[in-house]
Amino acid sequence: MKSSLFSAARSFALLGSVIPFSLFAQQQPRLAVLPPTQLVVHPGTTVTQQTHVSVEPGFHVNSDKPTDEYVIPLKLTWTDGQLHPESVTYPKPESIKVGTETLTVFTGDFNIETRFSIPRQAQPGSSTLVGKLRYQACNNQMCLRPATAEVRVPVLIQ
Repeated sequence: MKSSLFSAARSFALLGSVIPFSLFAQQQPRLAVLPPTQLVVHPGTTVTQQTHVSVEPGFHVNSDKPTDEYVIPLKLTWTDGQLHPESVTYPKPESIKVGTETLTVFTGDFNIETRFSIPRQAQPGSSTLVGKLRYQACNNQMCLRPATAEVRVPVLIQ
């Protein structure tokens, strides 16, 4: 999936004589949420779900706790359903130097963990957890518009 997302951007770069590449680049996501596996859960328990994220090479996203108050932090939120989000844990960010500033960012592939509780009264059956991953992708020259990626996790309550 990752290669098809980024190979499409390379293909469209050939349209440079018709559409300025900078316009195209502003519209392209630089982050992909990889398809999650189904969670099989039981009422009255807790479970940890891994959200697998991939940032395009040459780009980074700000960490969940950026050093600069003016940048958009990475943030994963969940719609409340039969499973209740208790906590979201981000990986340890890396520090990079951009110009004269040091930023805390995520690059490459990483996981975000969410711990969910399943109430005792949860109804058996299939459902879907829906989340939103808000981010701002940047490289060393510019930052793109903030964007949101949808996260959909299939759930089976037994």
